[in-house]
Amino acid sequence: MKDELKHIAPELSKIKKEKAFKMPENYFDDFSARLHTKIEMEKQPVEEQKPRIIQLLKPALGLVASFAIIMLLVYVPLKTFVKPEINGIAETSETEDTDFLNVLEDMDEYSFFAALGEAETNDEFTDTELVAFVSANFSDYEIFENLENE
Repeated sequence: MKDELKHIAPELSKIKKEKAFKMPENYFDDFSARLHTKIEMEKQPVEEQKPRIIQLLKPALGLVASFAIIMLLVYVPLKTFVKPEINGIAETSETEDTDFLNVLEDMDEYSFFAALGEAETNDEFTDTELVAFVSANFSDYEIFENLENE
């Protein structure tokens, strides 16, 4: 068998066979004394610490902090960088809407048509003014969509 090992794995057969773990010297001489002290220490009552409020609230505070960070990282940038729009028209404040509706309710037909007639002007826009207006009020996608529909 030994010759077989030399033939199959010559380097492995050169390793000496010895025990890797050794017992410390005089280990069992004072073993009973050490065991007795450990048993006595385990018998002594351990003072239980009462849970503090912070320890009880720590998981909940972690969840609140996580949600706050997610809100700051997602909602705030979206709100600041994305303009609120409804069907391509920017939202107006509610007071402006109610003021306009109140004026319209108080008008009769003749004053309404008179106001419409006054609103018509014959001002002509230059090409640069028209391009500036369109680029300021419409996105590239809206312009492309309107060109495709025509």
